[in-house]
Amino acid sequence: MIRSRGFGVFVFVIAILSAVQNFIVNGIGFLDAYTGSAFGCGHEWFLCNGQFLPSLQALEKSLSMFIEFMHRVGVPILTILLLVSAVGALLRYRGWREIQLFVALSIFFVLLEAVLGGLAVVYSEPASVIATHFGVSLLAFACTVLLAIYVRRAERVYDEYLATGIKLPLRDPAPGVGFRWFAWLGVPILYLDMYIGAYISSSGAGDAFRGLPFPAESGIYDFHHALLLDWVHRSFALFLVVWMIVLVAWTNRLKGERPDLFRGALFALVFVVLQAFSGLYLIASHVSIQAFMLHVSIVSGLFVSLLFVAFQTVPPFVPAASRSAVDVGRERTAH
Repeated sequence: MIRSRGFGVFVFVIAILSAVQNFIVNGIGFLDAYTGSAFGCGHEWFLCNGQFLPSLQALEKSLSMFIEFMHRVGVPILTILLLVSAVGALLRYRGWREIQLFVALSIFFVLLEAVLGGLAVVYSEPASVIATHFGVSLLAFACTVLLAIYVRRAERVYDEYLATGIKLPLRDPAPGVGFRWFAWLGVPILYLDMYIGAYISSSGAGDAFRGLPFPAESGIYDFHHALLLDWVHRSFALFLVVWMIVLVAWTNRLKGERPDLFRGALFALVFVVLQAFSGLYLIASHVSIQAFMLHVSIVSGLFVSLLFVAFQTVPPFVPAASRSAVDVGRERTAH
């Protein structure tokens, strides 16, 4: 059964559903933070105001309770989907180290996200911890998406493995070291910018700075530290737009032999431009709920795209005895 084509399709579908559910859970979490519904179930976790399952009447009367409870319900659904996809992927593709890596990372970050969420509710954590929770949620989403991508890539070479016993690599030979450094350096820069943005929002200063393109409010003494951070956040955002343009131009020269890098970079450029415009919309709308949800959703796609490009620059994981498979993989592995 494990070697059947149907089982491979099943694993891929569940991996996709895990990524979609992760996005939904994160989206409800973002809505939870925006509406201040984090304490809709009180300072309890797993219980909700003393109950395992609140009554329908209580949920109908309290929007904050409904949002928080839906967020909590989404987490075990995500966990079950992820565990099923992880077990299936390891049973079928355990010989590929990319699968092992993203199974471990996705489970780790999803569990860490749940623990941080529970601590935030129980102990009323400060803005710095809430921002960390936001960053971990994006890492969890990115890893579930990359797990689905690599499950698909492993399935495309699985028939060759059954026929010959050779595990073809899931990536082509790495490009130059310079490009690898450039791609990976963009990841912590983007992550830091996301963290700063989440910190500003969590501190309650998100609507305090309305100048365009940079904040001009210098007399808001309650948020003097946030003003500096907002300058840094917007400067990084403009810098990342330029970074993605360079990334696309660089990968365009490699497009003939590495179209995967070009496509990933193109997605990153589209997302970073959309992110910039959603940031302007966020400011102009005085942090409306529509602008906020759009802003935090687009950054999820941006982070996944950039992390995909970065990981694609890692040399293929091929055992020493099968190094010749790299050359075969360049022809057989779909980009």
